[in-house]
Amino acid sequence: MIFNILISLISLTSIVLSQNPSGREFRRTAVHNGNQVKTVFGNWGVIGQPAAKGPRGAWKNPNNGYIGDVSPLIGAEITTKDTSGKIITFHSVLIPPVDRPTSTGMEDSPTGKTWTMEPVSGYFNENQESIAISTNPLTWPNYWPDKLDDDNDPGWKDEWNGFFGKDIQNIQQESFFLMDDNNDEEFNFSEYNIHGVSFKPDSLNPLRNGLGLEIKVRGMQWQQFLAQDCIFWLYEVTNKSTTDYDKVVFGMLVGTYVGVTSTESNGEYDDDWSFFDVNENLTFTGDFDNNTSRNPKWVGPVGMVGYSFLESPGNPYDGIDNDGDYQKSGFSAPLFTEEDFDSSETIFAGQKVISISNDYVRTEIIINDEDSLNITTKGASIKIKPGLTKLVEGNVIIDENGKEVVNPNAFDGIDNDLDGLIDENYFLHYRQRKTDQFGTILFDIINPRAYKDYINGYGLENTMIDEQRFDGIDNDGDWNADFDDLGADGIPETFDFGEGDGLPTPGEPNFDRTDTDESDQIGLTSFDYFAPANQFPASNDEALWDRLKPGLFDTPSSISNGEPIAGEDGDFMYGSGFFPLRAGQTEYFSIALVYGDDKDDLVRNKKTVQNIYDNDYRFPPPPQKPTLTAVPGDNEVTLYWDFIAEQSVDPITKKMDFQGYKLYRASEPEFNDVFSITNGLGNSEGYIPIAQFDKNDEIEGFFFPSDELFQQAQGYSYFLGDNSGIQHKYIDTDVVNGKKYFYALVAYDEGDSEIDIFPSENTKFISELSDGSVILDKNTAIAIPKVKAPGFMLNDDIPIEAELNNLNTGDLSINVVDPKQIKNQSYKVTFQDMSSDEIDNDLNGLVDGNDILEKSKITTFYDVQTLNKVEVKFESNDTLVSNLGFKNIITESFNLYDENQNLILPESYRLDNVNGKIFGRYEGSLGKNTYKAEFNYYPILNSPYIQSSPWQDQSTNPNAGIVLDSETFNGIQIEFQNDWQINDIVLDSYWSTTNDQQIWEKNSSNDTYFHSFSSTGLFGNSLNPIKFANDYTVVFSDTIGFGKSYDLMQFAISQGQTFTYTDNNNTNFKIYNNFGQEISYVFYDEYIISGTGREGIIDPQDIIYFFEHDEIDSNIFTWTLTFSLRQNQPDSTIINFGDNDSLFIKNTKPFREGDIFTFETFASEIDQTNIDTQNINKIRVVPNPYYSAHAYEAPLAPGITSGRGERRIIFTHVPSDGVLSIFTVRGQHVITLEHEGDIMNGTVEWNLRSKENLDISYGVYFFVMESKTFKSQSGKFAIIK
Repeated sequence: MIFNILISLISLTSIVLSQNPSGREFRRTAVHNGNQVKTVFGNWGVIGQPAAKGPRGAWKNPNNGYIGDVSPLIGAEITTKDTSGKIITFHSVLIPPVDRPTSTGMEDSPTGKTWTMEPVSGYFNENQESIAISTNPLTWPNYWPDKLDDDNDPGWKDEWNGFFGKDIQNIQQESFFLMDDNNDEEFNFSEYNIHGVSFKPDSLNPLRNGLGLEIKVRGMQWQQFLAQDCIFWLYEVTNKSTTDYDKVVFGMLVGTYVGVTSTESNGEYDDDWSFFDVNENLTFTGDFDNNTSRNPKWVGPVGMVGYSFLESPGNPYDGIDNDGDYQKSGFSAPLFTEEDFDSSETIFAGQKVISISNDYVRTEIIINDEDSLNITTKGASIKIKPGLTKLVEGNVIIDENGKEVVNPNAFDGIDNDLDGLIDENYFLHYRQRKTDQFGTILFDIINPRAYKDYINGYGLENTMIDEQRFDGIDNDGDWNADFDDLGADGIPETFDFGEGDGLPTPGEPNFDRTDTDESDQIGLTSFDYFAPANQFPASNDEALWDRLKPGLFDTPSSISNGEPIAGEDGDFMYGSGFFPLRAGQTEYFSIALVYGDDKDDLVRNKKTVQNIYDNDYRFPPPPQKPTLTAVPGDNEVTLYWDFIAEQSVDPITKKMDFQGYKLYRASEPEFNDVFSITNGLGNSEGYIPIAQFDKNDEIEGFFFPSDELFQQAQGYSYFLGDNSGIQHKYIDTDVVNGKKYFYALVAYDEGDSEIDIFPSENTKFISELSDGSVILDKNTAIAIPKVKAPGFMLNDDIPIEAELNNLNTGDLSINVVDPKQIKNQSYKVTFQDMSSDEIDNDLNGLVDGNDILEKSKITTFYDVQTLNKVEVKFESNDTLVSNLGFKNIITESFNLYDENQNLILPESYRLDNVNGKIFGRYEGSLGKNTYKAEFNYYPILNSPYIQSSPWQDQSTNPNAGIVLDSETFNGIQIEFQNDWQINDIVLDSYWSTTNDQQIWEKNSSNDTYFHSFSSTGLFGNSLNPIKFANDYTVVFSDTIGFGKSYDLMQFAISQGQTFTYTDNNNTNFKIYNNFGQEISYVFYDEYIISGTGREGIIDPQDIIYFFEHDEIDSNIFTWTLTFSLRQNQPDSTIINFGDNDSLFIKNTKPFREGDIFTFETFASEIDQTNIDTQNINKIRVVPNPYYSAHAYEAPLAPGITSGRGERRIIFTHVPSDGVLSIFTVRGQHVITLEHEGDIMNGTVEWNLRSKENLDISYGVYFFVMESKTFKSQSGKFAIIK
């Protein structure tokens, strides 16, 4: 007995440990600011709250709020036993802890605990106060709890956990959090509810409460101008319990609040109006008089906000094509007819009917010839009397008020007419009609749905009826192995599970979870408007259920003929149901907040929203974001970035459509001061860059859209550039020291007017929070130009050593880009070429030595590796990933040591050398201990970005584009002078002749012929040369027969296909390459052709064709050597070349495999001998005097509407170890300021507060600067009110 109890406790403990806790203590907030829509939201499910934390559904201006609260609602019907054993059916409706007026108050337990949704721990950085958001890696958790079972990357450390996996390109800003209803204990304990039930949803986990639901929530935004007026919210609800719920409804609660600014409403909530458009599945709200003058913080005119219901839950069990997409499968299916809802059909003996089990398995039953029999379907018993019973479901009946309504059995979750279909409905599946509470018809069309005919066997193979997003089937057949086979993590070249296997894998695009078409959606089924806003029964589950159930469409009294006649304080809720949610099943619903200047503009923007949804939340994205680095200097800022954007493939068009970069600079984080490019209506749509770099190709000037797209863009166009060429560095000299500048670098694509895709550019997120802290994205930066600390020294003259065996004729040099990033390190530069890079360069299906065209050793890539091992100390987390901070680790150089310097054997860990990650192979193999890793790595690996590279378009591999510079690493950049073309170096090629074997003469004009070395095709270019990058020596002899040519006549007759030696082809010369290998040749001897000249001896007009060999091929035609008379030589000139006379031919040679360069860099430092005496004696205070404020101080953060920003003055030319003491004129100590030690920064800032954190008074102050390395200084400054 004790043993059984112990086993039970252990089992229960393991269940609890696998369930991340949820609760109020895990609440976090964040602000979405991915486009013109900016809103605060909480990870307990409410959008637009908390009010004090940021914009509230704001549009165009952070102070222009449009919403009070937007919250998800989830309801379910439950049948269980109460404490007396009586079976009872009741409803539970889950709502988040929203701060809003209600008629009942929120649902609180007697202990004060709120029965509500709460955030689940583990899905955010618990050391910060923000929800996880894709544009800020600091908000991500160390490990994602739902990714711990990934064998290749347990926990996805330092990776995003997005809708498309690790991908952060498709959705430009995405937030993610998890909630559950474990705190909603109202119906889990009988003492808490009026029904007296103690419902436990999970038979395997008695500690799981609520309904056992888990809700994943994602916010999604795009900045492309057509999509900049909306934000998406996707809800993924999973039944984690063991209970099947047959009737579930999802919904949204919307608190309207046009005119709100943070916590300051000024009464602007009482003149709103709301309505819905059933054709567009759109509800919307406006301000009745379009006047928000009561709110003095509002900026500009008033628009409208819409709530587009995009994705509803699916019903994959009813046998009906609820969303009308059955044709996408390619299979036919029958359509409902009006007769299908006729109640006159009688059931006879011998007739076939269908029963449905609780697991939705269909079984054929033949009606026996009996007086009566009972058929059980979905747990219900239906009595049949053959010849008498008439079965009907979802037909039209007349209610007690004389109105046409649908039979209530269309909503009971049972197949009442035994045809295998559940809840078919005349007004949904044949004639789609919606009416309001007064019976007014809102929508009425004949639009029959397809269904599975289980009686006759028609339509059963159609995969788009009852399709599911969790069935492991590509229901609509749109998964494409060429583009979508990315593996479970959703990004290429990580070689994770499923990548490249030719089969769809969960997590890949266009399959199951990521394919919205694979859900049999039921659509919007109810709308309830209530005024005033406090008529929301938050704690009355039955009342909420009644207002969410299908069929209710409530028209506001403030609306007449579809137009507002008054404004009021009204809110609304809408729902989608009913549908089953079985144990383990996941269903989705999503909405978009969409904005417009008026209703017409709102509907136009809704089309973009619908387009994004129809493409599975894929709006043609811009290229991948580059990483921007800003280096402040003295009255300048150096900006540099990487090349990642240039290899992006658009997931919609499947093209590499990168076109260029735009660099923006602003004085505030919203970039509003450069948001001044307008459309045809005068509305700002685009930003003015300070620099633009685009590909030098056939695309330039303004994008020319189609007529439809031009109208949709309202006359706005996009400048694609002027073929300036792509650069990766820019020095901004139009700046002044001490002023803060905000930079953003965006990559943009070319668009596609043929399929109406507008050019798209990256977002530029710089979030300035209410506390003054700033969050940057990878492509944004903040820089304050400043002088460096006195004594700063950098050795920027970096010599390069070339290996003695290098064959190249090019050269390279090192440029310093970012002095702060330079390391004390030695490097080795190596190269790959066409013959060694293991890829198909010309895309003909052949690789390296198997492709004769790749035997020219043209440079393709270069690598840079470190020669001094780096050391990284880290805390392991056993079998979870630890990030080493360096990628492309050289595996054979890697050593791992414990704290006692004991070497850890590789059997204990797994090293992901490509991504720089390490984790234990088995539990306990690393434990939670401190380790030191030592290794070398490649800062640059397989980079094709070499200046003037010929690999410039998509017909070659690699495709580097037109390259003007190379990649920056560790603060430096290699500048290549590569000889890409293999040609004769005329000045270095020469004759060496002798008459006496003792005195040698170079290029004797009398004793040598003119020669030319070329690569000319033969036989009408049917035989083309392959240039070998070698040097050659033609060596002569006095003896005919010293060398031998292939037979010229056989070679000519066979059009260059026959290579034989005969007795007639003796010569007096041989050819060698620079490796000492003898080269075969065909000697075009005029003597053999025309009888002129000498046989086997070089005369003018003779030609030598070089044919070379390698380990795979022989007789590769490479070069042509032609001889002719010099201009000063008469036609009768005959020259005899004899023993040891030679012709040396030198060729240019690109960098190739085997060429090696090394160099060493040294970090910058303070050198006391390198002091500018004038500067060290010139510590300045800026501004001096200080008048109340100055231009270099930061403005108020977005959403802050009162007060002023922080004051500051700047001390310049301060040593890196300087300590500044501030005194009043009376000698009272005010504060001590210490330099942060950064030698790149010679400034110290002061916020004009004392050491007691009090604002100082106006007057004259003195400072004293003391330093261990430089002499002390003093000075004074004034503060004037």
